Order: sequence, then C-alpha cells, then structure tokens
Amino acid sequence: MNDNIRLKILTEKYINNDVLKWYFDKEVTRFSDNQHRKFNLNMQKQYVKNCQLSNSRFLHGIFFDNTYIGNILISNISNYHKTAEISYFIGDKRYWGKGIMTTVIKMVVHIAKDSLKLNKLYAGVASENYASIKALEKNNFIKEGKRIQHLYYNSKYYDQIDYGLLLNYF
Repeated sequence: MNDNIRLKILTEKYINNDVLKWYFDKEVTRFSDNQHRKFNLNMQKQYVKNCQLSNSRFLHGIFFDNTYIGNILISNISNYHKTAEISYFIGDKRYWGKGIMTTVIKMVVHIAKDSLKLNKLYAGVASENYASIKALEKNNFIKEGKRIQHLYYNSKYYDQIDYGLLLNYF
C-alpha cells in the first residue's frame, strides 16, 4: 500500500467543490481548528497559493493512487532553531483507518530531515484524537507534555498532547 501514497506540493488546481466539502464535514474537522473557520473556493485557492509563496510553511497534498485525499502541512519553520510543526488530515473518509497517515508522517519526517535540514518536528493533538496519537507514536514521536483544556472543539474542551521528534536521532 505504501507504493500507492504520494506527497506533492499542493496547487490550486486540486481545490474544487468536492474538496471544499471536507471542511464542512463535522467528522473530518472534529479535532481541527478548521471547524471555527469560514471556507469558500476562492479562499481555499488563495490559501494554497500563499503556502506556495511561503518559505516558512509547505503544504503537501496526500495522494492515494493519484486521488487527492488530504493534506499535511509543515509550518512554523524556524531556521534558527531548526524546528517545525506538522498538522494533517485525511478529508476523504474512505481512506480512514488504513494506516495512510502513519506512512505520510514518515515521509514528512524524511523531508524535514533530509531536505529542510531540521532538528525537530512537533505536533499538538487533542487528547481524544486517538488515530492521530497512534500515527505519531508509530513514527517515534514522544509525548513531551500536556496542556489542560487547551483546545475547544464541538462545544467541549480537550487537553492538548504535545509530541516531538528529534530528527538527528532518527
């Protein structure tokens, strides 16, 4: 299955009304700040374009058998500290539960280490986002801390679990 997964720097040509539906799906955005944002086609295309122009964030589309199914973002890149944050989601629910994100995170770890020459990646995850926690831990991310009631999703507070991975030991 890993041979079927590809990452590509996302371009506006992949943003359409079907993709936009991901951001309105309460299951897809259950543990995402996207549930608090407004979305339309032009705004999403502009966001993708802004990511392309940025030196501090890289938005990759996740493709399975050439079908665009989600995103992974490397952001908050600090050239001084050699750190960056990752955030991700699979919008097409037909691809949930197949281990795809575990593979995608592994791919991004290699990009961060080999191409971006970073020392560390980090991610913050809602305490009940078990799939995300599992994907990070399978990639050797270590729990570094917990922020109590730090996230507010769907009228409920969640703890944020902070994970990190030192790339020079990977």
